[in-house]
Amino acid sequence: MMLAADMSSASTMNAFEAFTHGLLLLSVDIGIVALFLGLLLALVRALRGPQLVDRGVATDLISFLSAGLAILLTIRLDTLLMFDAVLIVSILGFVSTIAFAQYIGRRGSAQ
Repeated sequence: MMLAADMSSASTMNAFEAFTHGLLLLSVDIGIVALFLGLLLALVRALRGPQLVDRGVATDLISFLSAGLAILLTIRLDTLLMFDAVLIVSILGFVSTIAFAQYIGRRGSAQ
């Protein structure tokens, strides 16, 4: 989806620029599919376990993959709307990883 300002420049693209633009969109589409599949697999690992550490690593991976997915969607949709979501997901993912590590550390020292 191109903006109106990009429509006029899209008609003046030479063959090489059109090829690289198409290649960029194809690679972004492949990346979106790959990250979505990874997100589904990490969600399965977070739900099934078997241990608490596995679930913690899976939720950390989910935050990384969702940030990457939002970045690729930002490129694909040609908008900066999702960029704020990337910042929020990254900060929340980092804070939740630190909190989970503190929880595991205290739980392990109590036993």
